[in-house]
Amino acid sequence: MKKNLLVLPLFAAIGLALTLAGHSLVGHWNATYGNGPKGHMVFRDNGTFEATFTGQQWKVGGQYKVTGNTVAFADSSCGLGYWGKYKMTWLSDDSVRATVVEDSCSGRRGNGDGAVIVRAKR
Repeated sequence: MKKNLLVLPLFAAIGLALTLAGHSLVGHWNATYGNGPKGHMVFRDNGTFEATFTGQQWKVGGQYKVTGNTVAFADSSCGLGYWGKYKMTWLSDDSVRATVVEDSCSGRRGNGDGAVIVRAKR
């Protein structure tokens, strides 16, 4: 029990540090997905996102939630009620790498695990 009491403030501190550091997913990003394809992602401030793949017509959209250094996704390819969770490692203020924490949706996991996104210059 004491270990849990120590871990909760640590996670709160990490979340606060990310917020104060200005890390935000909101905006347009160029993506190199974990299994190789490239594309584009848009994260909106209302908790929705859209992902496209270079050279393909179809899009994936859904919801995302950020908690501390993790992001959870529910999308149209896996089912909007089905969530996968990824650890975010910020490489700079404008680039982040995703590492799967848990996601049994193989398509999303293949694209998400190891993906690197870089904020698009506009």
